[in-house]
Amino acid sequence: MKGAIYVDAEGKEKPFYMGCYGIGIGRTMATIVEKYNDQKGITWPDSSAPFQVHLIALDGTGNEADNLYNEMIKKGVEVLYDDRDKNAGEKFADADLIGLPIRIIVSKKTLQQNSCELKRRMESESKLVPLVTVLDLLS
Repeated sequence: MKGAIYVDAEGKEKPFYMGCYGIGIGRTMATIVEKYNDQKGITWPDSSAPFQVHLIALDGTGNEADNLYNEMIKKGVEVLYDDRDKNAGEKFADADLIGLPIRIIVSKKTLQQNSCELKRRMESESKLVPLVTVLDLLS
């Protein structure tokens, strides 16, 4: 992990060096998950999340959600795209369990307002964001 740091006993940040002492990337990730979680699942910090955004497409939004996904990829946003044929509740529960920092939902309801729903994993409230500006919030 490039730029990994830890805080020493005196509260100072120091670089994290990897060696062959059994403390590899797997154990590092397990430690992060052990420290950053809540009753719903993992709460990945921005600095170590496997993806920045969890994009969820609900029924009837395929083309618009696909377009947003492609725009994110073009902009270099690391995105996990959930276009599975599952109900909204299952997708939301899985998103909380996976715990990526940002969840974006594209639904028929949000599209009626030319928007999507953006929710940060560590916040309880979501907000409606215009589709034309959502990418600016991810930069």
